[in-house]
Amino acid sequence: IAILEIHEELEKKQKVIGNALLFVNPSLETVCMKTGAHKGEFRIEPVKVIAGKRNKVATYKEHGCTFKISLGIVFFSPRLSTERKRIAELIKEGEVVGALFAGVGPFPIVFAKNSKMAKAYAVELNPIAYNDLLENIRVNKVVAKVVPILGDVRKVVPNQLAGTCDRVTMPLPMGAATFLKEAIMCLKSGGGIIHFYDFVSKENPEVDAIKKISVAVQAAGKTFKVLQWRKVRDYSPDTILVVVDFEVK
Repeated sequence: IAILEIHEELEKKQKVIGNALLFVNPSLETVCMKTGAHKGEFRIEPVKVIAGKRNKVATYKEHGCTFKISLGIVFFSPRLSTERKRIAELIKEGEVVGALFAGVGPFPIVFAKNSKMAKAYAVELNPIAYNDLLENIRVNKVVAKVVPILGDVRKVVPNQLAGTCDRVTMPLPMGAATFLKEAIMCLKSGGGIIHFYDFVSKENPEVDAIKKISVAVQAAGKTFKVLQWRKVRDYSPDTILVVVDFEVK
């Protein structure tokens, strides 16, 4: 499945464009067009089929893993592929990982296949994404390492994950700061590492992100140390996505 962004001036030619893409790329079976921006509680990005088979269930492969993705009704970003592998290489043998906002499972499953972690708890609120997650855990044969949990991070963490993790990933750039309390709560009593993603201004990217972390860590009565921060990608002319790796003590 190919997913296109078509400028509004060319929308009337969407079927011509879709069929042309199928013609020049025989490996494609379906062409979809984005019909809106990410929206709603589940941050879904609506799409519609404009050419080929009427199918919106895609197969995506990355770092030795295969994922089923229900397009248009779950959140998924291939743009975080490099991040998933980067973090997998940081995970130490025997670590327990909290994969918040797990979606269809790319973070915890890539970790399971590319690190020596002991276990990952994959928390997801969207029931459709959760069903894809269950299928992806089975297909990738990581049932022993990835524990799926359907529910709201704010409720799941206090009741099931408090004090259990060595490391936490939170790839929810839009509004992730409001969940820093729960991410910190996940960590074991001796502390741990959090990978925090955030949309920030290009002018002060590091300052803006770390300020949010500082507020949350102080409220939890702990201290922290920034291990590194890096730009992940551009989002708009004045906004970028960054990740901050920080250690809580």
